[in-house]
Amino acid sequence: MIMENAMYGRELDPSGKERWESYDLKPMSYFYPERDLMDGKLAPDSVKSRLADKFEDKIRVTKEEAWELKNQLEIDTQQLADTNAVDYSLFLIRFPASSNPPTTSARQNAWRQGIRDRNGEWKYRIVLLDFFWAKHKLRAKAMTGLVGSFQWLRGKKDEHMSITTNPKEYRERFLKMIDEMIDAQG
Repeated sequence: MIMENAMYGRELDPSGKERWESYDLKPMSYFYPERDLMDGKLAPDSVKSRLADKFEDKIRVTKEEAWELKNQLEIDTQQLADTNAVDYSLFLIRFPASSNPPTTSARQNAWRQGIRDRNGEWKYRIVLLDFFWAKHKLRAKAMTGLVGSFQWLRGKKDEHMSITTNPKEYRERFLKMIDEMIDAQG
């Protein structure tokens, strides 16, 4: 696994590092005990706020840029599904379009450098991360059994957590989330 700092250049940005935004995005349609049990009263807000972020806007790009992103994410998520990985995130970075920060990547991919939105207001960087939960490992199997038993007792045996679902379903929900956040035109 090769990791790079997708936020690289933020500290050097003359337009202001405080204008950079980052989002850790996951499908929120799963059961999260911290949020869903007793209307979230069992966990403090500090815990619930770390579940995943919400991106309340759209990524406004051309059809070609949207196709490039979706195509790459389909390839990457298929590889993750093939290795039984679930619970990965889309890490979205948004910064002013006027910024031209350096990148760390030797492979100059437009989505790593920053795609300019159609309105000329933002640039976006996108990477996948957090794909360290492999369904075939003992800990994952134990957690899946525990959550499944708990859900059965609650009468909601078909309601899964992101860490207890199967890789195919997680991938489908993840790609649906991506489709819903992209506004492609032109």
